[in-house]
Order: sequence, then structure tokens, then C-alpha cells
Amino acid sequence: MKLDILRKRIEREDKFPFLLLDLVNIRYLTGFKGSSAFLLMDAERDYFISDSRYEEYARSIIPPEMEFVLMRGTAVKTISRIMKRRRRARLFMEDHSTTLSQYSAYKKALYPVELIEGGSPVNELRMEKEPGEIETIREAVTLADRCFKHILSIVKAGMLEWDLSVEIEYFYRKNGCRKTAFDSIVASGAGSSMPHYITSMTKKIENGDALLIDMGCEYEGYNSDLTRTVFINSVDEDLNKIYGIVKEAQELAIEAVRPGISCGALDSVARGLIAAAGYGDAFGHSLGHGVGMEVHEIPAIKSGGRTKLRKNTVITVEPGIYIPGKGGVRIEDVVLVTDGGSEILTKSSKDIHIV
Repeated sequence: MKLDILRKRIEREDKFPFLLLDLVNIRYLTGFKGSSAFLLMDAERDYFISDSRYEEYARSIIPPEMEFVLMRGTAVKTISRIMKRRRRARLFMEDHSTTLSQYSAYKKALYPVELIEGGSPVNELRMEKEPGEIETIREAVTLADRCFKHILSIVKAGMLEWDLSVEIEYFYRKNGCRKTAFDSIVASGAGSSMPHYITSMTKKIENGDALLIDMGCEYEGYNSDLTRTVFINSVDEDLNKIYGIVKEAQELAIEAVRPGISCGALDSVARGLIAAAGYGDAFGHSLGHGVGMEVHEIPAIKSGGRTKLRKNTVITVEPGIYIPGKGGVRIEDVVLVTDGGSEILTKSSKDIHIV
């Protein structure tokens, strides 16, 4: 089904043969979970290329009409042999994950075949989730909610940020996840003013701290992403005010989520409210991003973004306000775009937590 949709698009755009290099996209299309694979799609046949470590596994999962090609030498030499055999004069290549050195190597090895940037058609296809994908994301989000509830029950002044991040990872692994979606952010006190703070191995959480926790898990190949800001025993008056502004901005933006709205327009809903409250310069990052097989994928919910949301797209909505030297607040939910608007998949309370 997914391959058929992609094949029709490539045919419509006259981009055969087309080479896929991104392992996530190859997994999306074939189910292959190994670390070495290439997919060459041609007008008459598709070629799945991998090395001897994965031959038996790959042959067992790829569609019967897809030809398995054992990599001999380098990948580019194997692809070159196929191109010569097929007498193809040009090759479109997935370009979003290609480095300059890779491109140069392919261009040299494939000469005189013309190498053409082919865009990222699979990434765009992945924007609209199938029912099974949505259900798996629901499970991943539920695990994030459960993990946050667990963290609320154990966090206290005197704990190391690192110990809390270890507890997050342990919870996820204990409950069926192979890994976290990313390195968890546990940012206490003034550290919470840094949107992508690096969790300290030595810093202790203190009374009066804002504690920003950004975490997620990968469950059955799909991701969750959740951020909450809690306060240790008491809350600073200014941060209490900021919390209310961020919460209102996030809820207003979620109300605006619907098919057809541009990412830029959605971003401006939250950004406009925060700016009107006097904190425009304190919200420097984008409003959100797509979530699926990768925790950060298209669309990017950012200022000026032209991409329009579609039904069954899954995104995050995560405004924040950050005051250097004092602290910051971010609130993030995973949201499903539905026919008439949206469904908030994240269920953790957004009421202010003083723990």
C-alpha cells in the first residue's frame, strides 16, 4: 500500500529510477529494522540492497516482487552495477539525509549517470498516519503519561537531575520500550531557562526550583514527546504568572489545530499571545513539530511555515517562555489532527504542580 502510493507519485513526477537512503524511510516502506539497506525503485522493479548480515532477514520481510541484491564491495558500487545493467542515464536520489561526501562518492562512481536531487517524498507521505500508526503513537503517549505520573510521585528536593533522568529511562525500558525517544531533559532552577538544557550529573534539585522535564519514549517504532514544568515546594511569583501565559497560549493554539491551517498561522496563534503579554523575545523556538517514527519529523510548526496540516497528522504543541538566570516554563502535548479539529493524545494534567 505505502509502496504503491510512493510508486504512483514517483511515476507522476517522472523520477524513476529513485534511490532511497534513509533507513527510517526504508523501515516505513518495508519493515526492515537493520542498520544497512538501500532501496532502488525503478519503473519495472524495485531492488532492496543490503549486506550478508541481513540477507536472510531481509528476504523474509520484503515483498515478493522486490528483488534482493547482495551488496558486493561498497553500496555505491553495487548500485552502479544495477544502473549499468538497466542502462539508466539518470538517477534521482533522496537528498535530505545525504552528506556532501556521500553525494560526491555517488557522483564519481555512477558517472556518466546524471545524479539528481529527488526531494523527500517518503517524509511527506509519512505526515499522514495510518490507523495502526496512530494507535501505536497512542500507546507511546500513554507510556509518557504514566512515566510523568511516576516521576511526580518520587521527585523531591535533594535529588540529582541525573538520577531523575535515569529513573525516566528505567521506567520506559521496564514497561516495554527499547529506548527513550531522546536524551531526557531534566532542568532545574536557572537551568530551566535553557530550552535544550543538558541534564547535569551533579546538580541537585532544590526547594523553590522550577523543574522542566522534557521526555518521551520509542514504543514499537513510534515516539512520544511530553514536557511539563513543575515546582519544588513553592513557586516564584513571576514564574507562576509565566506558567499561566504559557498554558493559555498552548491551549489557544491547540484550539486552532485543524486540517488546512498552515504551520505558520498556527505558530502565530501562540506566539501572538505570548508577545502581547510582553514575553515575545523570551519564546525563541518553533511551536512544535511532527511526531511518528522519528520524534522530530515534518511538519515544522514554525513562523512562516507554509505546510498545511492534514487529517491524521500528529504534531506537538509546545510554547515556552524562558528568563535567563531565573527559569523557564514549557508545556508540550502530542496532538492528532482530526476531521473537525484535533484530539489531544497527551492526558497529563496541565494544572500547575507544586511537589
